Amino acid sequence: MYSRSSHTTWNQKKRKGFLSFTPSRIITLMIFGVTITCFSISAPAQSPNDSNSKLVNDLLRLLEKSELATRDREYKPSGLDLPPTPQLNTSRVNIDEVKDTLERFSADSSALAISLNRVMYQVPGVREYMADVLKVRARSSILADRIRRNSDLNLIAAEYGEIDQLWRVVSLQLEQVRGLDRNSKNLIASMNESDRKLGNLLQTGPQLKRTELLRQTSALANALSILVQDIEIELSREPKRYELVREGQQVEQRMVQVSNLIIDRQSYDSIKREYLAFRDSWNSFATHLRPYHNRILNRGIQRVVQQDRSIQELLWLPQDGANLQEIAHLTESLKRDVDEFYRRATLRLLISLPPANYISTSDEFYGTVENLIDTVNHNESTSDLITSFTYIEQSWKDFSALFHSVESPAALQLLDKVDNSINALRIALRIEQPSDSIDLAKLVVSLETQSTQLSIIAEQWLSTESPSFRRSTQAAIRDFSETAHELHRIILAQPVSMALIRTKSSELFERWFKVHEKISRCETREKYQLQEAAVRITQMLMDLRYATK
Repeated sequence: MYSRSSHTTWNQKKRKGFLSFTPSRIITLMIFGVTITCFSISAPAQSPNDSNSKLVNDLLRLLEKSELATRDREYKPSGLDLPPTPQLNTSRVNIDEVKDTLERFSADSSALAISLNRVMYQVPGVREYMADVLKVRARSSILADRIRRNSDLNLIAAEYGEIDQLWRVVSLQLEQVRGLDRNSKNLIASMNESDRKLGNLLQTGPQLKRTELLRQTSALANALSILVQDIEIELSREPKRYELVREGQQVEQRMVQVSNLIIDRQSYDSIKREYLAFRDSWNSFATHLRPYHNRILNRGIQRVVQQDRSIQELLWLPQDGANLQEIAHLTESLKRDVDEFYRRATLRLLISLPPANYISTSDEFYGTVENLIDTVNHNESTSDLITSFTYIEQSWKDFSALFHSVESPAALQLLDKVDNSINALRIALRIEQPSDSIDLAKLVVSLETQSTQLSIIAEQWLSTESPSFRRSTQAAIRDFSETAHELHRIILAQPVSMALIRTKSSELFERWFKVHEKISRCETREKYQLQEAAVRITQMLMDLRYATK
């Protein structure tokens, strides 16, 4: 828990949120308030031999097995991601050096997957990148094997271009993960070096993930379009409304131009240059919008900021540190929300709550907010900002739990506003979401949807199989789907029983192992569709395991 003794600036400040309470009110609160002792159960650290690690390892093996199955075929890229046909001067290529470097890259990718698996629960940011790391591992392993059997360097270069597309993005993402261990960092650095060397040897150059990049730039353009519409409505009485709308439309068109460059397959440098110009115009536009302190506009700004970060990764741009202007604005918004709650927290409302030490809990939470404001005002480092924010998160849990039983819709709305402001700060500071923030209901619905899709694909394959095998496979898929449906019902039940959720989740994992065993026997043209669906489902199950650990 946060200790105020380490921040003397707090003792020099008044708790503005409590100035609205009269002395008599404070005395009344102290009379009926009692101290609550909070107990928290910490999950034990994962050991390599416990059942949790075994389950995760089993899921990882399924994920890699499915990925290998989808890649064990002739390389046939298509669409925007089709790397340019390499014009190799084979006389200048040392095939043995290519083999050795590719072997080293493949071995490092395998070691990295193992290393990340060890720290996945201790470092939350790792989890979401595991699937891509395993894809790199599977694809590089297949290519290393292929080059031993096939010396067609043009084919090898073309396929390596796709690995490069994926690795460049995931390596940049992993480098941004806080708390990553030294061994993983060293392996990432080694793979980056091998990647650069292979690009030079195979004369491929860096490869953009153009399809994904186009999807993200289109989403950003759409977010800007919605933001401009919101400005027209929310600022309808503001003198600068038309000026802001025009500026927003200009920013949107700059993003459309970036998308056009991607579609036209322009060079990386051209796309990067135009995107950096867009970012300059966007930052100026956002600066003009923030002083209005409009919650709807702020939400639109956050959508653009999130899309911007995804595009930065796809363009391999160095990630900016925390935007102090944005953090200052969000911190100010948080303080306003907290102050508003304190102003409306009348004595009548507080008396209706169960006995508790409201003053101590409120004082501590307000102090953490003021501490973050101090940190921002002193232009301290991103690390210090994150530390200050963690104090807010810790005290917010107690504060929110204490006041969420208040019988006032207006007060509950204000608490939700505070929670939204805290989440916006988390995003701005690029802090990974804790496992308990995963939307379990949404995740399980996605699992149900994927199992339905899997069943449709499987039916085409099973029509060629024996009746007994067809029935047993259909039953396995049906059991998996029904278990997912039951889990969804349990998650939505009130009160939520985590013990029951874990039990049903374990049953779901076992059902999936049986399904995967069945579909792995498919050798018809549906094989690749089935395994691609299996990759998605297994990744979702890993998320489920992480959220219910």
